[in-house]
Amino acid sequence: MGARQEAVLNRDELLLARRLGDYAAHAPVAAMLSGLSAMIACAIAPSELMAMWHALCGIWLLAIGAVSTLRVLHAGRIEPDTIDFGYIRRQARKAEALAYADAALWALGLSFIASMLDPSTRVTVNILITGMLATAAIRLRSMPRIGIALTLAFVAGGTASTALRGDPVDFVNVPIMLFYATVVLYCFRADAAAYEARFNAEFAVSESAETIRLLLHDYEAQSADWLWRVDHSGCLVGVCDRFGEAASMPRPELEGKELVSLFRHGPAREHLSHRLLRREPFRDLTLELATRDDDPLGGRWWMLSASPREDGTIRGVARDVTATRRTEQRVAYMAHHDGLTGLANRFLFGETLAGQLARQRKGDSCALLYLDLDHFKTINDTLGHSCGDLLLTEAARRITSKVKGHDLVARLGGDEFAVLLTRFRDAEEALAVADRIVGAITDPFRIEGQKLHISTSVGVAFYKGQGGNSDDLLRQADLALYAAKARGRACFAQFEPWMEDRERERAALEADLRNAIKQGQFALHFQPLVNIDTGEVAGFEALVRWEHPTMGVVMPGEFIPIAEDTGLIVPLGEWIMRNAIAQAAGWPGGQRVAINLSPIQMRSPRLMSQLVTAIAHTGIDPARIELEITENVLMQESEANVALLHKLRELGVRISLDDFGTGYSSLNYLRSFPFDKIKIDKCFVADLEKREDCQAIIRAVTSLAGTLGMDTVAEGVEREEQLDWLRAAGCTEVQGYYISYPFNVEELSDGRPFDSECERWRASIRRLPSAA
Repeated sequence: MGARQEAVLNRDELLLARRLGDYAAHAPVAAMLSGLSAMIACAIAPSELMAMWHALCGIWLLAIGAVSTLRVLHAGRIEPDTIDFGYIRRQARKAEALAYADAALWALGLSFIASMLDPSTRVTVNILITGMLATAAIRLRSMPRIGIALTLAFVAGGTASTALRGDPVDFVNVPIMLFYATVVLYCFRADAAAYEARFNAEFAVSESAETIRLLLHDYEAQSADWLWRVDHSGCLVGVCDRFGEAASMPRPELEGKELVSLFRHGPAREHLSHRLLRREPFRDLTLELATRDDDPLGGRWWMLSASPREDGTIRGVARDVTATRRTEQRVAYMAHHDGLTGLANRFLFGETLAGQLARQRKGDSCALLYLDLDHFKTINDTLGHSCGDLLLTEAARRITSKVKGHDLVARLGGDEFAVLLTRFRDAEEALAVADRIVGAITDPFRIEGQKLHISTSVGVAFYKGQGGNSDDLLRQADLALYAAKARGRACFAQFEPWMEDRERERAALEADLRNAIKQGQFALHFQPLVNIDTGEVAGFEALVRWEHPTMGVVMPGEFIPIAEDTGLIVPLGEWIMRNAIAQAAGWPGGQRVAINLSPIQMRSPRLMSQLVTAIAHTGIDPARIELEITENVLMQESEANVALLHKLRELGVRISLDDFGTGYSSLNYLRSFPFDKIKIDKCFVADLEKREDCQAIIRAVTSLAGTLGMDTVAEGVEREEQLDWLRAAGCTEVQGYYISYPFNVEELSDGRPFDSECERWRASIRRLPSAA
C-alpha cells in the first residue's frame, strides 16, 4: 500500500472517529426524545380500542424504551479518542444497528397506531414525527445513515398507516410526505458532505500544523538557532529548553522574565527595548549577554531577529554569535594593535589623535610625545632580532607604566613609539612624563641573560584649542625629537617654532644639494696625517667642501647628514672617490690619500666597480688608497660588509677603522677583520691632559694596535702638549689643527709647491723638544 493510500485510510478512520464522537455527545438526547415521543403516541391512542391493541402499544413502547436505553448506555461508553480504529469501527456499527432498530420500531408502530387514530390525534402524531426528524437532522448529522434510516422509517410507517385506513383523502398527503422526505434526505446528504469537507479542512490544517511543529522541533534540535516569544509587555513566555541552555538559566526562572534584562546595558539593549515597546520588527540585532564577571565562558553575544504577531506577542529567532564576534574582535584588534607589543599601532594612533583634535574645544589641550630608542639598530643587528623583539616588548611595558590608564601609547613601527596625553594640568606635567620615560628606558635591560644599556630621545609637541591637524602635530613632535637627538640623545626636547624654520632650511638645503651634485659644486680639501716620530707626511685625508653659489663654503657637518638621510651620499661619495684618487695620483711624494666611506656607500653595488675604474684611469698604486670606515659599517649586515672589505683588501687598498671606541663592541670588530690602521676619536684627545680615563683608553688602544700590527692615528690634535703625550704613548700618526688645517692643494696660501709645504710640516714636528 502506497503512502498516499495510507494517508487516505488514516483520514477516513479519523473521520469515522470524529463522527462517532459527535454521535456519542448527541445520541442520548435523540434517544430520550424517541422514547418520549413513543410515550406520547401511546397516550393519545383512543381508549375505546380493544385491549389487544393497548397491549400491542405497551409492547411497542417497551421495545422503544429498551432500544433508547441501550442507545444512551452505548453512547456513554464510547471512547472516540482511542487509536484502536477496529474498536471505532465496531462501535459505529453498533450505534447504527441500535438506530436502525429504533427506526424499524417506529415504522412498525406508525403503521398500526396511526391507522387507529382520528384526524385530530393524527395531527399530534405528525408534529411528533416532524420534531423527531428535525432533532435527527440536528443531533445525528454526524451519522447521516442513522438520520436517513429514521426518515425512511417514518415515510414507510406513514404510507402504511394511510393504506390501512383506506381514506382517499389521506392519500393526498402521501406525495407531500414523499416530497419533504426527499428534501430531508437531500439535506442529510448535503450536511454529511459539508461535515466531511469541514473535517478534511481541519485535518489538513492539523496536518500542516503538526508538520510545522515537527520541523520546528527538528530545527531547534539540530540548528544553532532557537526560538523565543514575548508577550505584550516584553516578558518571555513558552521558553524552550534550548533557550534555557543558551542563557544558562533554568526555564522556570526565565518564564515571565523581561527579555531585555538578559543583556548588558548599552545602545544595542536600548534599541531592543525600543523595538519591543513599539512592536516593530527587527533583524540581526547583536547584543552582549549580561553574564557574571566570573563566568568561565567570558563575554557572550546573541543575534536576535523578530516580528510581531496578531495575538499581541512577538516571536523571534536567536543565535549565539560569540565565536563570530570574538573572531571579529580579534581581527579588529590585529588591525589596530601592534602584534609584538600589544600597543596601539600607527593606524589606531592616527585615528585617535585626529579624533581628539576634532573633539577639542577652546581651552582644551593635548600633548604628543614622539620617541625612539637610541642605537637600537646596533643591538638588533649584533644580538639578533629575537633579542631586539624582547627589548622592544620590555621598552613598551616601561613606557606604558609611566603614563596614566587613559593615555594612549602606540608603537608606530620599528623602535618608534608615541604617547598621546589628554588630561594634564600644565605643560610641566606633560614634560615630567617625558622625563620619566627617558629615565625608565635608561635603566639597564636584562634580556636573555644579558645586561643591555640603551636610551631614548623624546620630542614633545602641544596643541591647545580646536581645529588642529594631526599631521602637523606629528611633524612638530618629530622635529622636537630631532632636536633631542642633536642635544646628545637620552633626553627630551619641546617643540619650538624655530625648529620648523630650521626644517624648511634643511628642505631647501636638500634641494640645493641635489642640484649641487648635478653641477659639481664641490671641492676637496686635504688634512695631512703626519708620522709622530719622523715628521714625515704619511698621507692626507680627503675632506669635501660645498661651494654654494649664495651661501659660500658649506662645511660637511651641515650637508653630509642630509646626504646620508636622502641617499645622496652615494653619488656624492663616488665624486669624492674619483677626484681624491685623481688628485693623489699627481702628488710627487707618493703620499696616501684617506677617503671616508659611509655605511650606505658600502651597500652600493657600484662601489667596487667605481674604485677599480678610478685606479685604472689614474694608474695610482692601490696601496696609496686608504678607505676609512666606522664601526656602524660592521654593525649593519656585518658578514656581507666583512666579505666586501676582504675584496677591497685583495685590490691592494688599505682599510682603516675610524672613530674607534665610540661605537659598540669595538674589540669584536678588530677580531673580525685585520685593519691596517685604527683612528682614535678626537673626543678622547680633546681632554687628554685633564682626564686620566682618556689617557688610559689611548694607552690601551695603542698597545692593542701594536700587538695586532696596526698603526694608530690620533685625531683632533690642537696643542703641543697633546702631541708630546701621544708620542710618549706610542701613537703612530697624528692629525689636527695643530699640524695643519684642511687645505686645497691647488691654492696654497703662500704659493709654495706641494713638496715644499710637506717639508714645512716635517720641520715643524722635528723642532719639538721631545722629537726623536
